[in-house]
Parts: sequence; structure tokens; C-alpha cells
Amino acid sequence: MAAKRRPSMLSPFALARHNAIYKGVLGGDRKWMYIGGAVWGVRSLRKALGRSEQIVALEKMEPGQWMSLRTIAPTTRRQRRAAEKSAEQVRKNDKVARKDARLARKSGAT
Repeated sequence: MAAKRRPSMLSPFALARHNAIYKGVLGGDRKWMYIGGAVWGVRSLRKALGRSEQIVALEKMEPGQWMSLRTIAPTTRRQRRAAEKSAEQVRKNDKVARKDARLARKSGAT
């Protein structure tokens, strides 16, 4: 998964969000409160509607060919943690096995 892109402070939206907080919410300027509401509204709407389409492959189909389209469900936090734990356990087991192999070579050499 690609890392999330952080907006630059030179971005107009980042500047609008910053001014909306400091000048609107904390400063009491209604104009900046409305601008902040619009900026966060657009952002929330974009998140609610989801991402745009993503082209994975583009191929020409011949008569008689078929295709299968599937979606892959994103992993849950619980599944990611379980995978991390099992990977950590595998690393520990590999480390122990390498250490045992080194000790066996040393004791066999003497």
C-alpha cells in the first residue's frame, strides 16, 4: 500500500484549513468559518464517495474469450496484526535455527 501523501503547506487547501482554524474558529471570523466548512465538507464528501476508478489492465478480447472480475476485501486491523505477529514468530524461529546451526558447526569442528 502506498504511503499517504501529506499536503504541502503551500497548498491552497492546506492554507484554507489553517486559516479556517486560526482565523475562523479561534479568531471568530465568520468568513473563515464558512470557508473552513466548505473545505472540510468537500473533503468529507470525497472520503464518503470513495476513490476514483483505477485501471488495472487494458486488453482486447477476442470472440470466445472470457474474463473474471473480483474484488479483494481490504484486510482488517486484526488481520494485519495477526500477520505481523506470525511474521515476527517466523523471524525469531529463523534466528534460533541459525544460532543452533552455528553452534552445531562449532561443536562439530572441534
